[in-house]
Parts: sequence; C-alpha cells; structure tokens
Amino acid sequence: MDDLEFRKNATIEPGSQQPEFLQKMQQSRLNRRFVQAQLAFDQQLSDTLKISPPENLSDRILLSQQLSEHHIQRQRRRRTWLFSGIAASVMLAVSLTLMLPETINSAQLSQQIISHVQNDTHALNVRMSVPKNSIDTMLASYGGKLEGPIGNVSFLGHCIIGEHTGIHLVLNTRQGQVTVILLPTQTISNSHSFNDRQFTGVVYPSQKGSIAILTDNIAEHAESINEIRQQIDRNLNWII
Repeated sequence: MDDLEFRKNATIEPGSQQPEFLQKMQQSRLNRRFVQAQLAFDQQLSDTLKISPPENLSDRILLSQQLSEHHIQRQRRRRTWLFSGIAASVMLAVSLTLMLPETINSAQLSQQIISHVQNDTHALNVRMSVPKNSIDTMLASYGGKLEGPIGNVSFLGHCIIGEHTGIHLVLNTRQGQVTVILLPTQTISNSHSFNDRQFTGVVYPSQKGSIAILTDNIAEHAESINEIRQQIDRNLNWII
C-alpha cells in the first residue's frame, strides 16, 4: 500500500483493521498521527450529531433569512435613494446654471436691442391701449409686478434678444413713442447710452436683469427717455 492509498483509506475509515493498513500505519510516526487526527475528527463529528437541536430551530432559521433579506432590501433602497439624490442634485445644479443670468457687454446688448427694434416695425405701428391686467399677467410670468403706472402702453409682446426672452413694450408719450425692453435674465455690469442715426436710448442694469429704453433720434423725443425711466424704476418691482 503506497502513501496515497493509505491516506485515502485513513480518511474514509480511520479505524480499519486491514493488515496492509495497520502495517502501513506502523511504518512512521507521521502516519500514526494522521490516523489519530482522523479518528478524533470522527469522534467529534459523532458527538456533535448526538446533540439535540434547539427548540424552534426552523423558525429561527426562517427569521434569520427574513432579516437578512430585509437588510439587503434596505441597502438597495438606500443606494437607490442615494443615486436618485445625486442625480437630482446634478440636474438641479445644471438647471440653476442654465437659469443664471448671463453677463455680457452693455454696448453689445444695446446693438442687439437696436437690431431687434429695427426688425420689429410692427410694434411701432400698433395703435391700441393695452389694459393694465395684460401687462400684469405678462410681468408676473417673469416674476415682475407694477406698483404704479408707467404710461400709456400701445404695444405689449414677448421678444427674443440674443438667446434671452423678455418683454417688449411701446409707450405713447407727449414727445412720441418710446420703446421699452425688459430682459429679466440678461444682466449687464454698467449702463450704456447710445445715439445713432435712428435711435437714442440707454441700456442699464435693473433689480433683475436689465432694461433698455429708446426712441427715435429726435431731440424732443429724447427727453421722454428720462421720464419713462423714472416711472419704471419707481413702479416696477421684481418679486422673484
């Protein structure tokens, strides 16, 4: 009997009384120790099997499995909430970034506004009296509110200046028509007055965004710009 077969037999039946097995065991102290270790393991296993299982063992096992599943589900939900929260935070940060007013050069903005007024000739040709509730409704959509009169409004509409939307108004004054552009999401750092061949006006920072007031480049018409600016600054309030 070689060593491999001896260890195989000792593992399967360490108490074997076969002559070849007993002879191989007596050949070395290592073989005897191996057989003794297998006999001790068999005795330990036998003693363990004689121990009666505790009461309600099956119920305890089921309870342990249920608690384990509950713990796993809680961890999954926590990870889901965590990832959802992170995703929501990222989306909120992106949304806020997109909603933040963009600051550009005031002279550049004035050119964009002049170009818009030149192209939107319809606004200056409208002859009607816009009711205050229409003005209030449009202002409210941008978070604005009128606390007092700003004059006789003959045109009211949305406008797009660059990549920003705003409110386009035309006011009738004693000196003539005055165009007012409210851009709540377009900020500028300083005022800019302009006077070209066609228009005279000013673009200036507001409580929210910026405001442009312009009129035909006629001396008597230019006086109305300051009057309209005072009325707007006094009565227009941004509540959001």
